[in-house]
Amino acid sequence: MLSTVQIDTENDLAYILLRPELQDRRGVVSRSVRVAEDFVVDLDHDGQIVGIEIRHASSRLNLKRAGEAPCDVVAGVAEAAEMVGIKKPNFVRDYANKTDFPAPIVALASGRLWLRSDIEEYLRRRRKPGCIGIPTKPTAEMSMPTSAKKREVLESVTNRSDPTQSGRQRRR
Repeated sequence: MLSTVQIDTENDLAYILLRPELQDRRGVVSRSVRVAEDFVVDLDHDGQIVGIEIRHASSRLNLKRAGEAPCDVVAGVAEAAEMVGIKKPNFVRDYANKTDFPAPIVALASGRLWLRSDIEEYLRRRRKPGCIGIPTKPTAEMSMPTSAKKREVLESVTNRSDPTQSGRQRRR
C-alpha cells in the first residue's frame, strides 16, 4: 500500500496520506470523520479515503520508523494476511473477525486498515515461546509427515503389551 507519513512531533500527530498524488492539492478533503478516540479519517467529495490522522501518535507508532519507512505504517487485508503468513480469504475468517485481533483503524467499503505496529504486537503476544499450543522447541513429531504420524500411532496401538488394551482391539 503506497502512502506517505507526515509526523508532527510537537503536537504528537501523524498523518498518513493514502493517496500521495493529492499531497499538494488544496480542497481535496470534503469531510473528516472521527472513527476512534485517536483516529480521524479524511474523505474526498466522493467519500473515498484521502488520509488518516493519528492523535497521540507516539503511543501508537514508532515515529522514527514511520518517518523512515512510511509504507510500513498501515496494512490492508492483503498486507495483514501476509504478515500473519496465510492467504487473504483465510485471514478475515481466522484473524480479522476474532475479538482478540486488533481493531482496524478504519473499515471502508474497500476493506479494513490496521496499524502494522498493532498487528506486530498481536503476533508477538501470540508467538511467545511456552504459550499454550506453541512449543518452545520444534519436536521430531512436528517435522514428521502426516502419513508417518498416522503409521506411528497405528503401530503404537497395535503393539501394546497391556493385555486389556489388546483385548479391546480384538473386540472391535
